[in-house]
Amino acid sequence: MIQEITNFIDEIPESVFSYNLTLDEGLYIFVGLDNNGNLTEIETRLYKKDAELDSFFDKCLTLQTKVKPVAPSKIFNPIKKIFGGSCSGFAFCFNKKNLYKDKVLRSDEIKDSLVEYFKGAEKYILEENENHAVWFSKFKLFCCNNLIAFLQELPEYTSLKDNSSVNIFLNEPSIEDFQKLYDPYVANSVFNKDDYKTELESVIYNIADSLSSFSEKKMFWRHKTAPFEFNYKITGEQAKKIWQFFNIRGRVLPNPLPIFIDKKELNQKVIEIVNEDKKLGYTEIITKIHSEKKNDLGNYYLLFFQRGELVDLDFVPSYHYLIDDMFISEVFPIGNKQEKKIASLFMFEREIVSKILDSVLVSSFENGGISTRYFLNFTDTKDNYAKSEVKKILNYLDTKGKKNQYNSILNQVLKYRKSLYDYIYKSKSEAIQSFMFHDIMLKGILDDLRADEYKDRKHSREYSIKEKLNIWFSLYNYFDKKPSNSNSNMIDLSKSLREKLLSVVQDANSVLESDEEYAYASGQVIRFLISKSEAANKTHAMLEPFIQKTEILQFKKAIERTFDMYKHEIKMPNGNYRYDFDRVMEKILLATPEKTIKELTPIILGGYFSETVFKKQVEQ
Repeated sequence: MIQEITNFIDEIPESVFSYNLTLDEGLYIFVGLDNNGNLTEIETRLYKKDAELDSFFDKCLTLQTKVKPVAPSKIFNPIKKIFGGSCSGFAFCFNKKNLYKDKVLRSDEIKDSLVEYFKGAEKYILEENENHAVWFSKFKLFCCNNLIAFLQELPEYTSLKDNSSVNIFLNEPSIEDFQKLYDPYVANSVFNKDDYKTELESVIYNIADSLSSFSEKKMFWRHKTAPFEFNYKITGEQAKKIWQFFNIRGRVLPNPLPIFIDKKELNQKVIEIVNEDKKLGYTEIITKIHSEKKNDLGNYYLLFFQRGELVDLDFVPSYHYLIDDMFISEVFPIGNKQEKKIASLFMFEREIVSKILDSVLVSSFENGGISTRYFLNFTDTKDNYAKSEVKKILNYLDTKGKKNQYNSILNQVLKYRKSLYDYIYKSKSEAIQSFMFHDIMLKGILDDLRADEYKDRKHSREYSIKEKLNIWFSLYNYFDKKPSNSNSNMIDLSKSLREKLLSVVQDANSVLESDEEYAYASGQVIRFLISKSEAANKTHAMLEPFIQKTEILQFKKAIERTFDMYKHEIKMPNGNYRYDFDRVMEKILLATPEKTIKELTPIILGGYFSETVFKKQVEQ
């Protein structure tokens, strides 16, 4: 993978490294000096966020990339950390607030830090370049002897806000001169530390700082059982390219990122697409590339980052993101809002995953965007990002009246998010097994059942339950690797079960012939009986005790007891008509299905949430 990253950096145009760069807010100063470090000329400008870049600030932006530290730990004064904005013998950048402590100038600490800074910078001054030595010497003299006095007499500095950056550049060196100092600094700093250095055939190998961050205090990061201490070391040139990769990752590259093997044009296409529209992500990029190439993609590494940390890396030999045979039907009508073809894995993520896990794993937005949490540490109370995401989730669930379901939904997310991620982002069709899908759907529906409230003649979870039932029934056997004939098509089965139940209602000689017919009829009967309850809150939660029964006999007794409670309500007010309900009730009590209630639960739910077949029918 290291080789693929370095190849990727070699393949992309040099201009990519300046994409989406922004100039830091603050004061920018160019100084001209004599050989004694005395000021001969000065140009000063204040830059505010989103201001237009002219030639002066364009130069500042370019120099910013030639002096910035590789990492906070690789600055020239790591002890006091006063001057941490630059690592160059021709530049001096820092935050104004660092010079003060309790609004008092840190004079002695500043002097020590100046000495430390230029001692670090001197290591990268090229001895063979006489100009570099002269420029460095006078810039060092100026900063060490005159910096504080110079700043305190500068009106632009004294009026500057405390939390602003100050950037001082020597005006004589060219951009190329700044680069010549920066290259050896980067080459040295991209390694972790010299303790791990190895020389082999005159080539230095070490641990890349971008890939490893060892700490003697965190021994759990170190190998314990391997026969070697480190699993890889690389050359300085490789380490530099890896650092360049991580440097542009957040502002140029999409997340996740595909790195194609031996397909330079595709890697460049990824960069071009992002540069055309910075809001585009992985989904849009894959879609665009596929639409142009007109074939399935593959043979690439997929890298997923979270907050700068690589959390997943995998090789994708073939990626088929289009779906031909996935449809969602409204078996349980909710206003014709679900009837659609799921045309791609990304649509599956947005339309299916977001709903079945109640936006905890995937949140979809009206503008078509999504937010995913495949690698979020939900339980890390010390991570502000994790805390913020959990707060967003809880606020959303609260608006839906589902805040109390968070722990139950989270348990499902943690169990299955890796499988869902592999299915969507790597098109691993085997990643989702049918038992996983059924477990997600059943537990989600039962959670909604338990939390249902009945107010103003409406059930609070009716829509949510039917939405999930539509998904469940539409994809009931979609993830089966060896589909069975039983319930092979829950959509058609639901229609046929309803038609059969209507025939039982209309014809006294018609009987319930199958276990599925029995389960569907039972669901209809239970819903009808609950509707006759005089309780103020006759919620869908009243269904749960029925489907929790372990034996058919217990199930039938529960229905019979409920019937005894409400049978006086099952008649028309004038007493002239009877409901066709009693005919179905009789057949349920006489039938003895072979399957368990657990096996029949989906069909019972289907009958319960389908439109009732019970209406007044025969005059006595």
